Amino acid sequence: MAELDVGGVKVKGGKGLGLLMAAATLIGALYGGFEVYKDYTDMKEKLSNLDIGAIEAKNAVLETKLEEAIDYVQDIKDDLRSDVIQVEKALGNVEQRIRLVEGENRTSIQEAKKWFDERTSKVDEKLNALEERLNKRLRDALQNPLLKDMSK
Repeated sequence: MAELDVGGVKVKGGKGLGLLMAAATLIGALYGGFEVYKDYTDMKEKLSNLDIGAIEAKNAVLETKLEEAIDYVQDIKDDLRSDVIQVEKALGNVEQRIRLVEGENRTSIQEAKKWFDERTSKVDEKLNALEERLNKRLRDALQNPLLKDMSK
């Protein structure tokens, strides 16, 4: 078995290994504690150099800008709402005018159709009367050709 001699004390076997591990753990813990303390002092120094007034001023400026932006967005929203309402009203007026014009057009077309029907029926009547007179003259002429020569 191996013996370890440290400062006049002889340690054998597993005890020596256990003491060696305990010493290494103690040294590691002390080093870790030192690093934590060093980080703590560095952070403390940074925090002591921090200007809280400047941060609060920047926050106040940001809050003011944010409130202005919110007001601006609200104004845009209100303007858009009023524009949409105006467009809807204009669209309603256009639709109403279209319905009115369609009604006027239907009435005009019906009146024009009635007028043309009356005119065409009068023309048809006159053509029928003319046709009847021509047919009568042709019949008379064909039945008595001598009378026609005398009427001249």
